[in-house]
Amino acid sequence: FAEPDVRAQTSTRHPDISGFWELHYDSLNIPHASLTTKAAAANMQEQEENDRLAIRWCDQIGMPAMMADRQPLDVREGASEVAIVAHAPSSARYIYTDGRPHPPKDEYDPTTNGHSIGHWEGDTLVVDTVYFNDRGVTRLPGGGVRTPDSHLTEHFRLLNNGNNLLVVFTWEDSHVFAKPHTYAYLYYKVANPGLPR
Repeated sequence: FAEPDVRAQTSTRHPDISGFWELHYDSLNIPHASLTTKAAAANMQEQEENDRLAIRWCDQIGMPAMMADRQPLDVREGASEVAIVAHAPSSARYIYTDGRPHPPKDEYDPTTNGHSIGHWEGDTLVVDTVYFNDRGVTRLPGGGVRTPDSHLTEHFRLLNNGNNLLVVFTWEDSHVFAKPHTYAYLYYKVANPGLPR
């Protein structure tokens, strides 16, 4: 699947991405990350053990693991924020769309989800996330890890008459990536998974 067109448009109307979204067998488009020499030489066994323990002890898994949950994600769009709730142990993720900036770094306690702000460019929600901590599941799809210095940009866009939600993730961290690492997930809309079928 192709990356969304993220050129700004003048329309103030945008689609509502609310709904239950799940990944299917064909949902992942993940190339290998281009890692720095230091990141490539890092002890991956130690990192894998850290992630296993986070899952074992039901730590808040955080980003990006919550977005890869195989149970449907519950996405709710309001007037000033988008909330995302995963089935896996993770706090709700809030994307503030009311125009606020990120708070000053020295006034914000980093979290596994980081701090996310978003704005609409035409039919694409562009999300900027910073201020991660080093807890939870920190391995990234395609290689590398999430660190307190990581910067994540996402593009959310509805496709196929609202039946699919394409999310393109781009991670930047000069300690981890030789160049920005981009991958995509294609979610499928499902009926409320809590109701009988």
